[in-house]
Amino acid sequence: MQEQKIKEILIERDSEFKVLFVKHQELEEQLQGFLQKKAKSEDERIAEKNLKKEKLRLKDAMQKRIEAFKKQQG
Repeated sequence: MQEQKIKEILIERDSEFKVLFVKHQELEEQLQGFLQKKAKSEDERIAEKNLKKEKLRLKDAMQKRIEAFKKQQG
């Protein structure tokens, strides 16, 4: 099964996965705002770095759930 299809299934069936997915999308939108700015203050650079770290943490958590789903399906 393709990973995109698995994500769709998990978004529908797994409320925790859905929360992770929605938060990841929100952080992506915020990050795009930072990336479009040419000149950034030190605080903005730190905030951007923290957004990237949190986004990666969420992606890892989603990936673990995807792998668990794949194992369940055999």
